[in-house]
Amino acid sequence: MLAMQGSEPAATPRTWRMNGLVFVIALVAVGLGATAGLYRWRASSLGEDFRRTRAEMPQDPEKKLELWLMYGGPFVAQRLEQMRYSREQPWLLTHTLGAQRNAAEQEIWGVDLTGLAPAWTAREGMEIVVTLPKPRKLGAGAISGDKALNVPHVSPGAAFDAEKRARAIVLWSIEKLIGSLEKDNPGAKLVVRFAERTPSGG
Repeated sequence: MLAMQGSEPAATPRTWRMNGLVFVIALVAVGLGATAGLYRWRASSLGEDFRRTRAEMPQDPEKKLELWLMYGGPFVAQRLEQMRYSREQPWLLTHTLGAQRNAAEQEIWGVDLTGLAPAWTAREGMEIVVTLPKPRKLGAGAISGDKALNVPHVSPGAAFDAEKRARAIVLWSIEKLIGSLEKDNPGAKLVVRFAERTPSGG
C-alpha cells in the first residue's frame, strides 16, 4: 500500500531515559555518600564506647582474665567446632588404629565433641582451662576428606599418646588467641585437660 502524498508519519513521543552507566555511577555515589556519613556518625560513638570500656576495665588480674573469658570462651568453642570431622561425626580425630590404613576394620580414635559448649572453657586462678572428654574409640572404617589427611595411623600394639595429639591440635587451632591472652594478661596461660565428664555434663 502506498502512503498518501503529502502526509507525514505521526511523531513518536520522546521519552527521557538516563544513560545506564550514569545511572550506575549515581547509585554508587549515593551509596558511598550514605555509607561515609553513617561511618562518620558511628565512628565517634564507637570511640567513646571503647574509651569508656577501657577506663572501666578491672585492674585485678583475675577479674581481667574473667572479662577475657567472657569474649574468648565462645571463640574457643567456635574453633573446636570447626575442627570436627563432620556435622554427623563431631569428632576431633587423633589417630586410626589397625593393621592397614583405611581398611574396613580400622578403629577411629579421637575426642567426641558432642554437646560442645563455651562452658568447657573456664578460669582457674590465672589459667584458662579447656576441658575435653578423654580420647576413645569412636567408630570403625575408612576416613577421607581434608580433615583426615594428617591423621596418624597406628599399628596394633604400638604406643601412641592420644591426649598429647588432641592437646596439640587444640593449641594449634587457637594459637593466635593464646598469644593475645598472654599479651593482655601477663602470667596467664591456657591449658587443655581431659576428663571423663565435661563441665556441661557431656
